[in-house]
Formats: sequence, C-alpha cells, structure tokens
Amino acid sequence: MHFEAFSSSELTEYLLGIPAVCARLGDDSELQVVEVGDGNLNYVYFVSSALDPRLSVVVKQAPPYLRLVGEAWPLPRERMEREVAALRRFGALCPEHVPRVFHADSEKFLMVMQRLDSHRVLRGGLIDGIVYPQLADHISTYLARTLFHGSDLYLAPDAKKAAVGGDINTELCRITEELVFTFPFEDHPSNVYSPALPATAVERLRTHEPLRIAAGEMKWAFMNHAETLVHGDLHTGSIMANEHETYVIDPEFAFYGPMGFDTGAFIANLLLAYYARDWHDREAGRDPAAYQGWLLEQVEAVWNAFAQKFEQIWRMHERETGQAYLGGPAGTRAAEAFRDVFIRRLFADTLGFAGCKMIRRIVGMAKVAEITSIKDEAVRARIEVRCLKLAEALLVQRRELASIEAVTTLAARVLAESA
Repeated sequence: MHFEAFSSSELTEYLLGIPAVCARLGDDSELQVVEVGDGNLNYVYFVSSALDPRLSVVVKQAPPYLRLVGEAWPLPRERMEREVAALRRFGALCPEHVPRVFHADSEKFLMVMQRLDSHRVLRGGLIDGIVYPQLADHISTYLARTLFHGSDLYLAPDAKKAAVGGDINTELCRITEELVFTFPFEDHPSNVYSPALPATAVERLRTHEPLRIAAGEMKWAFMNHAETLVHGDLHTGSIMANEHETYVIDPEFAFYGPMGFDTGAFIANLLLAYYARDWHDREAGRDPAAYQGWLLEQVEAVWNAFAQKFEQIWRMHERETGQAYLGGPAGTRAAEAFRDVFIRRLFADTLGFAGCKMIRRIVGMAKVAEITSIKDEAVRARIEVRCLKLAEALLVQRRELASIEAVTTLAARVLAESA
C-alpha cells in the first residue's frame, strides 16, 4: 500500500478532531508540528499549541516498512497496536516511569502520548557527561515490576499462556533475531563497521567456536524462552530522563521473551558508553576517569537493585498468596534456594544478551551515537575492539562470572590493558 507521512496541516486537522487531544492542547486552531523521529522505524512528531508551547503531545505513526531501509523491508503496521498495548500494560505496573497514552488510532496506526518536554534522551545525556542521580533506582524499579508481573511467578498459568499467545510480535522479533543474533556473526551485506576495525576482530565473530556457540545459545533463548512481557529494545535511546525523573519509551518490540533480554540490553548500552567516554572527555579536555567510574557504578547499581527489588516483590507475592512458584512452600529453605538459582540463571542470561547487543552495535546495521560520533577512525576502532573483547567475555564466560562487580572489574581491565 502507498504511504505518505503527515504534513503539518494534515496532522493539525486530524488532532483537532480528537477531543482527548484538544483537552491537552487547548482550543488553539494553530499547532506547531515538528518531525523528530530518528529515522529507524517510525515517524515521530512533537506537536504543541502555538499560543502556549507548554501544551504539547507526541504523535507516533507506523509506516508499512522499516523506515531505516524503506519499502524494500516491509513491516506490518499493526506493530503500533502492540506498542500501545505494551505502554498501557507497563504504565499500569509502573506509572511513574512510563508515559501516558492519550489516544490510539488502529486505522491510521498512530498514537498520541505524553510529551516529556523537560527530559532528554538518556543516550544524549550520557554523551554530554550528565550525572543522573536517580537513574539506577528508577530503571531497576521499572525492570523489577514489569518483568515479575508478566511472568508465571505472578500470573495464573492459564492467564500467562493466553498472554503469550496474544503478544506474538513476529516481524519485529525477526528483525531482532537477524540483526542481533545472526547477521553480526556472518559476512552479511547489512553489516556496517569502521574500515579501521581490524579484520581479525571481525573474522573472530564468524570463526571463534566458543563465541559462535554462545551466540547461538542466546538466540535460542530469545526465540523460545517466553518468560515475561519484555520491552524488547531497552537501550539508552529508549529512555527519557532528567535529574529527578526517568521514563521508558518505545516498546514497539515488546513480546513474551526472556527476562534477561531487557536487563542485558540496558547494561550493554551503559558499557558501550563507558568505553566511548574515553574519547568524549579527552576531546573536551577532561579526565574521563570520574564519569567512567560513575557509569560502572550504574552497571552495578542497576543489576543489584533490580535483583533485590525483584526478589522483594516475589517474596511479598508469596506471602500474600501463601504459595511458592517452585522449590517448596513459601519461606522454606528449598524455596529460597530455588530463588537463588533463578536469579543466578537470570544474571547469566543478562550477560549473554548484553554481549550480543554490544556486538551488533559495533558491526551491525544500527549503531550508537556515542561511538559513531568519534571522528578519528583509528581511535574509534580501538574503542570498538574493546567493546568486542568485553562482549565476547560476557558471552563465553556468562556462567562463570559470579557477580556484577566481576563484570565491571573485567570491563575496567579490558580498558587498562588496551590503553
């Protein structure tokens, strides 16, 4: 089908016909419309009142293709309906960290949602060296609540199975399966990487057997472990933050998958920012050590706080229901031992998925700005090699690394050895 993005006048006319949106924007017949999408997947517009710019919303519309590639990569527009459902589901569980949806249109495949005008995309803030005091607490809260309450630990078995069947996100899962778990480990035409990146580093992704096996195991887990409703793309570009608030946005990839995919994606992006920091601070004449230390502190704090909060929610649910999921009656040593095994497996999954996410951002189609903004190709390649080295260790050693502190120690060692 032919698709044309909204013009400013067309979008204005459409929005002024929706009472719920007019209530947000006022009765002004003139609206300011700016398209701000990153060009990867959807069209995104900031819309505000011409009389009072404080009155504003975000409009997001799905074209019938992957915007980054164009019509050569068709996608079902129904993905927008899944994103709306995920936002409402996650928002019910964690309203302080998920933006509100004011209107959804299943014919035009768009939604109108809360604009976070006093926040900025977390990735950009990390590039600029901003410290977010509440980040780890907020993200760990979001992860603990959403991952627990969508799982068999909370839902009745019949409700969980019905939810899994209703949240099959075939096309966007295929994108992840290919771009994260398959293409980066092959000589695929979609791969794009720095010409200064050593050929041996790229070849190792394709030929090093332990790495290939580990990546295959993570792909299998992604495709088959329907543990909970995950965000599916929880990188630092999917988070809006300021000093006091943090919001998770863009869950268009949401589906029933492994819990560790969300925790791993976020930690992977913090580690990519950690390695890129060396160039950004030195370019600005600053010592990168302080901010790099803060980033590693966030890696540790996010995982440790998440694990603690997840277990707290789990125990509270057991006390309220008088039931334990597995391992024996609630409160018994067997139940606690099972919980420990569960968290340990989730940690290993987190590391494995983090490794895959880091690799795809270095050699795959979609990059991260903190690395692509490095102008010196040789410097960028050195940073990318560090990322690949840590990513391999996270994948291959994911069951041996005993704590998140062991991970941050390893990340610092990789940096020191290649300095």
